[in-house]
Amino acid sequence: MVTLADVKAAQPDWFSRANKEFFGDIDYRILHGKKSKNPFLVRATYKWTNMFSGRKTKTYVINPLNDSLKIKLMIVGKFSNLESVKYWLKEK
Repeated sequence: MVTLADVKAAQPDWFSRANKEFFGDIDYRILHGKKSKNPFLVRATYKWTNMFSGRKTKTYVINPLNDSLKIKLMIVGKFSNLESVKYWLKEK
């Protein structure tokens, strides 16, 4: 089973303090698809509702991982809480 430590070792620059601050990331975890058992990087992050007059809101972003544990482009979708992420992963 893939762990967060495995992914950090495979791609340490992604988890640098500067990168974390730039993207507004709060927390990272690895969750696996229920059917495929494939690992996904799940990021709790802040996003702006509107770049100029909006407020920051906490949301979740899912990035698939390839076989060498490199982080791929994020999944398009709205995940407002961890439960919605887990629901999505049930079908993956």
